[in-house]
Amino acid sequence: MIASLRALLVVVACGAVLAPPPAPAHSTEFILAKVTPRPGGVTVELTADYGGNPMFANEAEAGAVLGKVLRVHTGGTMSDLTALAPMRFEKRTQLDPTAPIPRDSSTGPEPHQLLCALWAWDCAAEKVVFEMPADAGQSMILWTPVESSGKKTRWAFLLPGDVSPEIPIPERTLRVGLIASVCCLPSLVLGGVWVFARGSRLISIR
Repeated sequence: MIASLRALLVVVACGAVLAPPPAPAHSTEFILAKVTPRPGGVTVELTADYGGNPMFANEAEAGAVLGKVLRVHTGGTMSDLTALAPMRFEKRTQLDPTAPIPRDSSTGPEPHQLLCALWAWDCAAEKVVFEMPADAGQSMILWTPVESSGKKTRWAFLLPGDVSPEIPIPERTLRVGLIASVCCLPSLVLGGVWVFARGSRLISIR
C-alpha cells in the first residue's frame, strides 16, 4: 500500500514538472538542485522559492532547510554538505534557465522570492551520489546541466530517503600533465647526463 502511494506521488509530481502547469508557482514548490561536475570536484546550487512554496513561512525557514536537505556519498561514506565545505546563501528573483521545469512563455519572466545555497567541494572521488534525508519533509528536482544544446538534461525527482543516480567527476587535467611529466622524467635525466658527459669529454680533450 505504501509502495503504491509512493509511486502515485512520483507520477503526480513528475506530471506537474513535465506538463504545463495552471500557474507558474506550481513548478517551484520543489527544492531545485543543480549539480555541476567539474575536474576534481562538484558544485551544487540548491534553490527554494520561499515566496511560492507553502512549505516555507519565510526566508529564514528556507535557509534552515537548504542547509540540511541533501547529503553526499563518496565510497561508503555519507556526509552532510556543510561538513565537507562551507555553504553560502544569496537571494535571486529568476529561476535557473537550465532547470527542467516548464515556463509560461505568455507572461514572460516572473520575479520570484528565491533563496539559493551555493556549495563547492574539491574531492578525489571518481563519482558521487546524493541523498535526501528520510526526514527532509521536502521533494526535490535534481539535475546536471548539459554541455551542449543537442543533449538532453539528466534529471531525477527525489522524495525523502531517495538517492540520486551516480554522477561522475571529471579527472583533473593537472593529474594527466603530472603523469606525462613523470613518464618523461627518466628521458630528461638521461639526456642531461649525456650532455654533461659530452661536455666534460670535450673539455678534457682541449
